[in-house]
Amino acid sequence: MSLSISIQPVSRYLDMYGEPDATSAYSLAGVVTIAVSSPYSLFERRRTAKLLLQSLSITFEGQSEVFTQATGYTGLRLCSVTKELVPSDPIEFTNEGHEEDAEPCKWDVLFNLPIPGWLPSSTTLGMDEIGIRYGLYATAKFVNLDLEQNPSSWSFATLCAPFRSRVRSVESSKNITVRRYVLPPHVDRPTSAINYLVNSQSSSEKDSPKKRIPSEVLSKIQVLASVPESVDIEDCFIPITVRLRTKDLDGVECKRLQVTDIGINIIQQERCRYRPSSTFLNRHPLPPREQQPPNLPLRDPHPISAIYESGLYFNKDHSESVCRTFSLLPEKESGKYKLADNNYAFATDAEQGDSPTWYTMETRIPFVQMSSAAVDSIAEEWGSAYIRPSSSSPLFSVAHDVTISLTFSYDLPDSDERARERLNFNIPLSFGKYLQPSSTETALKPADSTTMAASGESPVRAPPSSTSFSNLPSYSQLYDQNGDRRIDMSIPLPRYTPQDDGSTPEDGALETSVSSPQYMEEKPATPFLSGADETEPLLAQSS
Repeated sequence: MSLSISIQPVSRYLDMYGEPDATSAYSLAGVVTIAVSSPYSLFERRRTAKLLLQSLSITFEGQSEVFTQATGYTGLRLCSVTKELVPSDPIEFTNEGHEEDAEPCKWDVLFNLPIPGWLPSSTTLGMDEIGIRYGLYATAKFVNLDLEQNPSSWSFATLCAPFRSRVRSVESSKNITVRRYVLPPHVDRPTSAINYLVNSQSSSEKDSPKKRIPSEVLSKIQVLASVPESVDIEDCFIPITVRLRTKDLDGVECKRLQVTDIGINIIQQERCRYRPSSTFLNRHPLPPREQQPPNLPLRDPHPISAIYESGLYFNKDHSESVCRTFSLLPEKESGKYKLADNNYAFATDAEQGDSPTWYTMETRIPFVQMSSAAVDSIAEEWGSAYIRPSSSSPLFSVAHDVTISLTFSYDLPDSDERARERLNFNIPLSFGKYLQPSSTETALKPADSTTMAASGESPVRAPPSSTSFSNLPSYSQLYDQNGDRRIDMSIPLPRYTPQDDGSTPEDGALETSVSSPQYMEEKPATPFLSGADETEPLLAQSS
């Protein structure tokens, strides 16, 4: 008699929205299908299968792995969420009456797991199947009742009984892809920008000319840069605004300053770590050390881990972290722009009092999906230099900056010469993924639209199509931290309507009335979602 299980999640994608949040959770639901069949025989009728299911557990687990020549291989368990789907009493399964059927008898056990909302997106780093991965793992433990009740029918197994366990187990797994988006569905993209009042730093002495602008003049220049709150990695341009003015600078000095050049570059920096930083550990609840390799190996480690765990590879030049940096500008784009000659942008600042006018420069900087710029020797290990969303994870992080350089010239007093100075500063930039209006969720549909209940009750309808589950809210949107259902304050109250007493106000008079406010009863939309502590699972059988 055989028993097999398979996992059918509502979707193989788990979408998360906004910034990673350790206090939020998302729903990952689906069914674990149990299939029972009788072995095929040419000489006798198939016997009835009788199995006693003692345990059925479902686990969601995430892992992060990195490998570079500098750091070597390291693996980390990101999370592990396990739920037992079978009640305390074992359940008997039998295919009585369906022994000769071509298809096995099947039972669907529903599951609904709360997944931490801080998890990073699934990603790969150069090598196949190394990076950040997630999966569902189901394990069923059962006893074959037919063998227990009819020992004479398995004489060979009787001889082996002292060397084998009565309880058998079967396993199944399914890959899950975690995707992070900047905004939830049906939310408009923000159009506002973030302003940075930067502290300029002059170029080093080595790169600077001998004649320099006095520091007391440079310190009076204010630079205000504006960048979008977040940039879609699918876009092609970034709008950037740079504003300049002087503050408390003498009028004579203002008339000597010019802005001659501006340079803008978009930088992506990727960093791999051998172990998580203390800052990350303080902000995110990783499993404890006893649940981390090598104390508890990963469920699905990369094959290269065996080389390091066996001690066959040793690198004397070990580094705790390694990073690579490259530009996202197009190959033919230098990012340097020369302004007009005799550009005395601050000439009238002193005449405008305490609030001088900002000299504004606006531009749209192009960027590419894959950089053609030369990178260091670890490119083969990390893969192609393509754009990634800004992210932070225990072993791998991606950061973006806009580097801006401004070149000023200064007319030296009592001379026809000019001093030049370049000011450099970096501004953090956030890249992310946005949901496209045409994007739809692809869910895994059950084989049959209707299954029969195990006790002969009315049919149990299978989960609806993917469109019903594509935009489910997270647990944090349905429940407060104390377990109470959360009230959605975004739903406006109904418009107040005064009671009609039959009287009509005179023309020009102000109509006023006082009454108790009327509130609309709010019912959270939870098509199949329940709290973290779910009741006993629902079993459905089909043959």
